[in-house]
Amino acid sequence: MNEQVSSRDEEEQRLLVVLEQVSRRMRKELSLLGDRREDVVGIRQDFWDDVRMNFSDSTEVGETWSSIVQQAELLAERERSHRVASEMVERLTRQFDSPYFARIDFAEKGGEDEVIYIGRASLVGEDGETFYVYDWRAPVSSLFYDHEPGPASYRIPDGEMEGELKLKRQFVIRGGQLKHLFDTSETVGDEILQAVLSEGSDTAMKSIVATIQKEQNWIIRDEKHKLLVVQGAAGSGKTSAALQRIAYLLYRFRQSLGPDQIIMFSPNPVFKGYISRVLPDLGEANMRQMTFRELIEARIGRRFEVEDLFSQTEILAAEDGTPEGEARERSVRYKGSEHFFITVESYLKRLEQDGVRFRSLRYRTETIVSAEEMAERFYSVRASEGFGARASGLRRWLLERLKAWVESQLDEAWVEEAAELVDSEDIQRAYVDVRRRGGFHDEVFDDEEQMSVRLKKRVAEAAVDPLVKAVRRYRFLDAVATYRELFESRTLFTSCSPDGKLPLGWEWMSQRSEETMGRKAIDHEDATPLMYVLEALEGFRLVEGDILHVFVDEAQDYSPFQAAYLRRRYPRARLTVLGDFNQAIYIQSQESGGFSGWTRLMAPDVTSVLRLTTSYRSTEPIVQYTKGILAAEDAVGIIPFQRKGEAPKVIACKDGGQLGDKVAEDINGLLAKGYGTIGVITKTAHETGNASALLKELLADEVPVTLVTGASAELPKGVSVLPSYLAKGIEFDAVLVWDASSARYGKEKDRKLLYTVCTRALHVLHIYHTGEASPWLPEQGG
Repeated sequence: MNEQVSSRDEEEQRLLVVLEQVSRRMRKELSLLGDRREDVVGIRQDFWDDVRMNFSDSTEVGETWSSIVQQAELLAERERSHRVASEMVERLTRQFDSPYFARIDFAEKGGEDEVIYIGRASLVGEDGETFYVYDWRAPVSSLFYDHEPGPASYRIPDGEMEGELKLKRQFVIRGGQLKHLFDTSETVGDEILQAVLSEGSDTAMKSIVATIQKEQNWIIRDEKHKLLVVQGAAGSGKTSAALQRIAYLLYRFRQSLGPDQIIMFSPNPVFKGYISRVLPDLGEANMRQMTFRELIEARIGRRFEVEDLFSQTEILAAEDGTPEGEARERSVRYKGSEHFFITVESYLKRLEQDGVRFRSLRYRTETIVSAEEMAERFYSVRASEGFGARASGLRRWLLERLKAWVESQLDEAWVEEAAELVDSEDIQRAYVDVRRRGGFHDEVFDDEEQMSVRLKKRVAEAAVDPLVKAVRRYRFLDAVATYRELFESRTLFTSCSPDGKLPLGWEWMSQRSEETMGRKAIDHEDATPLMYVLEALEGFRLVEGDILHVFVDEAQDYSPFQAAYLRRRYPRARLTVLGDFNQAIYIQSQESGGFSGWTRLMAPDVTSVLRLTTSYRSTEPIVQYTKGILAAEDAVGIIPFQRKGEAPKVIACKDGGQLGDKVAEDINGLLAKGYGTIGVITKTAHETGNASALLKELLADEVPVTLVTGASAELPKGVSVLPSYLAKGIEFDAVLVWDASSARYGKEKDRKLLYTVCTRALHVLHIYHTGEASPWLPEQGG
């Protein structure tokens, strides 16, 4: 006991020393920030006063332009300095609140003990040599995560540094005060985890680098593998590990890797906002973040009405059990399959010889260039040149044809009539054009004719300007018609199919594609294959080769086709994919064979598959209960962290009115107990609207009730009402499951969805149902 008291006194004294260092740095940086702010404001105010303006001749114009550029560069440099100083102040503010969370004492072989403190960011003394705190990503910091006291080693550029880990101590520091201190022989002490996990949920994910476990640390620091696949139980820290891996990579390769070279695919906009604060808390700028839906929208959403995954899910739920619904499900499953990807690749191979469809260039009733002419020109180039060279060559040829057409129309009546009706602005532009070409001097006699030609040319150019823009964007390639051909010819499909057979329901798919694509509507299951065909025909001209790392969260929701497409789109990138196949809730991925669609993307020797089994999010009773929802073979290996709490409750209601009353009553009780985030989770968006409206009627006006939709970007405090598929990856202090009846969650395909919904709970799980309860709910609870 005396030793513990002595250790605490020693650590409190040491903390004061560190806080004084932070304070000194803070005063210095605040002064610098003030100077930089004054510089920026001054340069902005005096910008034009400091620029020498003279346009008397071309030389003076050049010097004036150089003066403007010089002043702009000076302003940009000062703004960068101000931004760096501001970021440093923010980092020091966080350090003053909690400068470090761990201490290790390590002795190299034949060396003396070295005392090392570890925090979110490093802290170096004014002499530039004294390390008060080491960044958690530094090589030596891995000792804390990977080893217990005893023989230990860590990687250095020249190999391994071996020695003995003599002490491993953890701290909880809040507001510059030492709250807890633990010596531990475990990877990370349970006391620290208990302290963090027992806190209420924030509406944004916390960065909890103090609680990184050994297996998570392997994920974070893996530099060897090009493909890292992480299967983790609900609440096992997959997303936290991914974000900390990004922070580690930015730190480790800071000379060659920037946040704009990393992209993370999130399951929905709500989740994007939920994790947005983690990297800034770790001292790094956020990486690029998007949903797969946003990628689809960027490529084909401007030209077509594209169904999203959530709308598809709602439609399938509404048509469940009908012949139309069953046919659509078959189509969704097949078009996301590896079989279909191989079929499309084989089709693209055939298109190298023949079959690409084109759009004719027409002005009014006149065909300027026919689709047949384009095909002839396209296929006149050797197949070995590839689609890209053929398409770009055709593009240049079409632009020349449009230019020639403009010249051919100058004497046409419609052009002359339109030129006579131009406004004064067009006349002025024509005058400027002629003047630039040396017109309107005494010795020039054809000025009026030049003006007339210029005006007529502008009329003709304006007429075909939409066509020019379309050609520049490769719109002459008809990707939709080319893709549809697969579902219009049985012979073509079977010749491309790897087994030479048509998929079950091919006739329905054929009819469906004709109906939807004929009116420029694209089903979600067609969006990725269509993007693949489109980008292949264009030669993958928009492939993002500058992206070096791609992270995919909730990877179990991606079809094998989508996985293969992402690999093609980011050819230079290393992949980190994270998910839980027990949470595969979408039809497109439920029969994909786990993560095989991902693991086959790269060679086995550059692929690593890791499994996280311990669930930290929920209390032990909740984890044990939710394991019972799964089939026995799927629940194997899920280990609850030993955090006590109340058992889940299953609450029967006689009808929807009583269900609303009981949920509202529970919400009031939970808010009174101090729970900050409460998730009311329905199965579908339709139910969400009804539940939200009912709860707003039953609850007091001061109780915040937010209807969360697919367009929502933030998760607010208070009560959130949301559909099951938007809850992916998010956690709440308390989860209230709205109507987990047999009618809503009675089928085998609903089992994983119900599991996903229930595993969002940190501390409290209440499950309500009308009629008979879902057969997947364990009998315990009540």
